[in-house]
Amino acid sequence: MKWDELYLAGLGTWLPEAVPVERAIEQGRYDAGRAKARDYVSVCVAEDVAPPDMAVRAGRTAVERSGLAPHDFSLLLHGSLWYQGLDIWPTASYVAAGTVGRHVPAFDVQQRCNGALGAIELAGAHLRAGVGKGHAALITTGDRFAPPAVDRWNMHDYNVYGDGGTAMVLSTTGGFARVLSTATVVDNSLEGSARGDQPLRPAPDPATPIDLVARAAQYAAAGDPRQIELRTGRLINQARNQALADSRTRLKDLARVVIGATGRFEGGWHFHHLLQVPESLTTWEYGRTTGHIGAGDWNAGLEWLLRTRAVAPGDRVLLFGGGAGYSCTAAVVEITELPRWDGETAPGSPITEPPAPTTEPPGGM
Repeated sequence: MKWDELYLAGLGTWLPEAVPVERAIEQGRYDAGRAKARDYVSVCVAEDVAPPDMAVRAGRTAVERSGLAPHDFSLLLHGSLWYQGLDIWPTASYVAAGTVGRHVPAFDVQQRCNGALGAIELAGAHLRAGVGKGHAALITTGDRFAPPAVDRWNMHDYNVYGDGGTAMVLSTTGGFARVLSTATVVDNSLEGSARGDQPLRPAPDPATPIDLVARAAQYAAAGDPRQIELRTGRLINQARNQALADSRTRLKDLARVVIGATGRFEGGWHFHHLLQVPESLTTWEYGRTTGHIGAGDWNAGLEWLLRTRAVAPGDRVLLFGGGAGYSCTAAVVEITELPRWDGETAPGSPITEPPAPTTEPPGGM
């Protein structure tokens, strides 16, 4: 999909303190052999902040940095992987009330790790269609991977999950980067890799920890593992090639590539091999210090590139991600200016009361 007049206008992250991987090894929570193979340095761990509050904090930062007002927004999309603090509760509405006000339609996007990156297409289509009076959309994420149901260190074979909230503002009137293209490809028959042979239950079972390693093994045992790898690789190539073609960008034209903070695969393989770019172009240097913060890796990774001045005006950046389902989204953006931001949002005290639903921006924005 080629885009005209779609821009990134603001980014924000809220990340808690990063816990060194060595500490988890010393405490017997993480195997030293796996730690060496996956190559994480540290993982962000939140003790007392709920995921929606992380998203609100990141969202407020992104909106403030965009310079836009609540009446400029016509949509909020919130992505998450896991529990948001309450059952049967509209998380996106809470995040919207705490960031852009009570008037903005808000919806949860649940396509696992690809939720926020895929939401760029959803929000872009919404803005292009002229739904609502605003010209901007806010995409947020928030997750906290807490025991006993989740063991962040061992739930997945390749990922160690980090906590945090992220946000991205899209606008049709301007920003620090132009969205040149996006491409999303899917193979829904691969959803079984996250389900395994588990029965669908009428209600959650809090006594059974989530074990994605076992589910993936069950799915592989029921089919041909080689075919699963080939089909997944085909999706990766399709998304990358389509986004590059639609933006008229060659691989050698890319200044940087934002990837998910997934640990290294077997034999040291990683996303740069699959995407056919040097590892130095990717954001693994950053991602290995945060852990895989669910659907928020790409917002946080792009913000890191801007904050550290690792990109310059005129640079083209590929955002590439995927999520269980299986879906892959690739987006090509061109940096038009380096925004003057104060740096990463610092952790603060937890928000204990829901933000008041008003049409005015909370927090004095």
